[in-house]
Amino acid sequence: MTHKSKEEQQKLLQLLKQAVGNDIPQLTDEYFLQFLVANAWDVHGAQRQLQETLAWRKENDIDSIPVATNSNKLPLLLSVRGYKYVQDGDLGVHPGLSTTTLKIGSLIGGDCFHKFDKEGHPILIDRTGYHNSKALGNELTSEQITNYQVACQEFVGRVIMKESSERLQRIIHRETVIFDCSNMGIRQFHMNALYHLKAVADIVQHYYPETLHRLFIINAPSAFVMMWKVIRPWLNPGTLDKVQILGKDFKNVLLEHIDAENLPDFLGGTCTCDQMPGGCVPIRSEGSLLNPTDANEQVSTVYNTDIMEAASTNRSLCQL
Repeated sequence: MTHKSKEEQQKLLQLLKQAVGNDIPQLTDEYFLQFLVANAWDVHGAQRQLQETLAWRKENDIDSIPVATNSNKLPLLLSVRGYKYVQDGDLGVHPGLSTTTLKIGSLIGGDCFHKFDKEGHPILIDRTGYHNSKALGNELTSEQITNYQVACQEFVGRVIMKESSERLQRIIHRETVIFDCSNMGIRQFHMNALYHLKAVADIVQHYYPETLHRLFIINAPSAFVMMWKVIRPWLNPGTLDKVQILGKDFKNVLLEHIDAENLPDFLGGTCTCDQMPGGCVPIRSEGSLLNPTDANEQVSTVYNTDIMEAASTNRSLCQL
């Protein structure tokens, strides 16, 4: 990343704001800076990416995507532990969720937003080694996968990041991610699933720049080396700089960045979340499906049509 002094940053920030103009929603300086950093402080590149992002959000009505909170009681899209604005819980067969969400939840080994790192960034833990990659690649479309990812990005951005920012009294917009490759084998090397992953990476890097703080890939087996050769070219240099690939000797590295009480015991910490079934990050093994009922619609959105439509006019479904 190109280093800039505070004075240079402020000058480039003002140039970007002038270039974008006033015919945009009210944006924070931190949001403008995300695009400048992602473009190595090139104002024209940042302007182009920012305007494309705003157009994409408007065209796809991203601001009206529902997000679960304590107030609106919408069902969760993934597991959550340790936040005040959304109750601890897991993805389950709840009325209002689409069959797409239940299908994804059935095939992903386990995802959980779990407390904060030492710098105040929320932590996402992904049990990558338990993903059913073949089924993810063959039974779901990239549209379904990216719709789910965008909804999760909006959830963390509007709900969990708000708490992170309040805790530190400054805007927080990055998360720490842990990919746990325990149980990973050659079966995870499935090209259709990897192409879905590329679609997700493209959307996150282009429309949600600088939202990753660190990515730890732990318990990485030899099979991961093959996958990494495919995945690495899809990631921009700024993202690659934040990736640490570790084998089984990862605990001390994680504890440098995460307090033991905020790190699950299976990752070297002391947290067990024994108040919740499945503990800190429940594993969904192959064959353990979330079977939909008549209350779950077959649509590509994460929630049923009535909830998606209600969110366009009911802002309590879209924010705290």
